[in-house]
Amino acid sequence: MPAPALSYGATTTGERVSSSPAVANGVVYVNTWGGDFYALNAKTGALLWSYPAAARSGSSAAVANGVVFVGGGDGKVYAFGLKKGRE
Repeated sequence: MPAPALSYGATTTGERVSSSPAVANGVVYVNTWGGDFYALNAKTGALLWSYPAAARSGSSAAVANGVVFVGGGDGKVYAFGLKKGRE
């Protein structure tokens, strides 16, 4: 089996990835075990933006209508614009 072209994880985010990623428009959206949410460049893995959540969550992101949604460990659902991560 060939090696993956890019691997996301603790070396990229500083935290263990705790969910399945969502991908849209060349951006990978992923939640981490530490509770933070990250947007990464799909080609390079470079950090585009992040959001420090209030609590751990294993929730996977979902993308619809230009918005990325993710559940937080604090019982809230967060919605961010795809462009700049505005809540």
